[in-house]
Amino acid sequence: MMLSDHFSLAEMIASDTAARHGISNAPGPFEIDNLRRLCVLVLEPLRAAIGQPIRITSGYRSSLLNTLVGGSRTSDHCAGRAADIQIDGTSPLTLCRAIESLDLPTRQVIHEFGNWCHVSIPAAGDAPRREYLTAVKVGKKTEYLRGLV
Repeated sequence: MMLSDHFSLAEMIASDTAARHGISNAPGPFEIDNLRRLCVLVLEPLRAAIGQPIRITSGYRSSLLNTLVGGSRTSDHCAGRAADIQIDGTSPLTLCRAIESLDLPTRQVIHEFGNWCHVSIPAAGDAPRREYLTAVKVGKKTEYLRGLV
């Protein structure tokens, strides 16, 4: 099932961790609707502006999968409102800054550990928060810095 012109449900729910543990990562109608909104409102405009395919490294996560990967208990991934993304040949910081410069209707954009860009949208009916953060490890703890660095 295609969620938008360039993004499929299959790529938004793919998970090596879920496959390795033999668990389902199938979203319900609510989560699919949110994934569609994420694709239409953010991922498609970003792809059009950059002119390159976007690789989804983590999209929807069931509660069990989110726990297995060490995700936040309140992760937008569990509601289908977030994706971790990369573009081949483009640094994650450049990708995050592109989203910021396009002023897309995001909830959060996080430059995570220098390895990927996390992007989320607000719940339906909520205003975009457009929060830009950088996640870094300090010891074993993740800290969030304001801004994209």
